[in-house]
Amino acid sequence: MNLNFKHRIEIVEIVPGDGPYPGEDEEVLVTKAWAAIKTMQGRDYDSAVIAGNVGKTRFIIRYKEGIEPHMEIKHKGLYYEIESMENDDEENRTITMIGNAILPQDR
Repeated sequence: MNLNFKHRIEIVEIVPGDGPYPGEDEEVLVTKAWAAIKTMQGRDYDSAVIAGNVGKTRFIIRYKEGIEPHMEIKHKGLYYEIESMENDDEENRTITMIGNAILPQDR
């Protein structure tokens, strides 16, 4: 498979803020990576629409340690929660992450 790692993404972690008020979460940058982004098409898209998961995107990056499923992907100002992560073929070459778009009012 020939992948085009041409999109810059950030993997961020949302941590509770140090302030005295609850809900003041802070965004901590974990890493930046170049990614190949694949949108759901055809049969995958149809099944996602039926399940109510329209904002799903597939991100493929080179393997990096330290990325956890509770983190979020930031791309062009949009945030995606990591729904699933897979070390492709367990060869430590690439990681495929399925991201579910987070709407601005849900943040």
